[in-house]
Amino acid sequence: MQFYRDARNLVREANPELYFVFQNAFDFSDSWNDMLPDDDLDHVIMDAHYYQAWTPRSQGSKESYCDDYRTTLQTARETIKYDIWVGEWSLATDVCALWLGGFNDNNTPLYYDCQWTECPYSYLPEEFAVDFDRTAAELGPFGSNKRSIIKEGMCPLDSAWFDDDAVNYIGQCAIEAFDDNVAGHFLWTFRNELEPRWSYKLAYDAGWIKHQDSVKFLQN
Repeated sequence: MQFYRDARNLVREANPELYFVFQNAFDFSDSWNDMLPDDDLDHVIMDAHYYQAWTPRSQGSKESYCDDYRTTLQTARETIKYDIWVGEWSLATDVCALWLGGFNDNNTPLYYDCQWTECPYSYLPEEFAVDFDRTAAELGPFGSNKRSIIKEGMCPLDSAWFDDDAVNYIGQCAIEAFDDNVAGHFLWTFRNELEPRWSYKLAYDAGWIKHQDSVKFLQN
């Protein structure tokens, strides 16, 4: 906390109009309230990363993911005295994504079966576009496990547990919870080659994170 106090003083000395954003080190609790006095919170934001992909669920439902967004963020708003940004989040519901836990590695067990898709081809000019062996049963070298590797030219995607309608349900709940409880949010990441649930552009184009009529949405 003292490091953050010192850093904030440097920011404020350089430009008092800048916002000081500090990362909560994955401690999404009110313990940070002791860092600054109540009368000195101007231009201060607490950044929290909130991913549901690493939340263990043996029999997860879309409603359970939805409830987690609402209850977690509401509790944070009511107990944490700083404005909050969710600096990273995604629509992924499992850790299937290729190399999510490291190159040819995955540091977290899978909870559901993964989806698979043909791995992307190089976007470089043909003279530079060297492809890998798409016939190999498993493409190494390997890390500590083989949970997230390329098999016969196929790459893993997020969990097959939820279809697009369920992902849309979760996305609408997330947006509603963010609007009600935090000052800002940033889906990680803007764009990628494979994963629509990790891509702002693809998730928006699919309608999952576009605002819909709340009453109509809840009735459905």
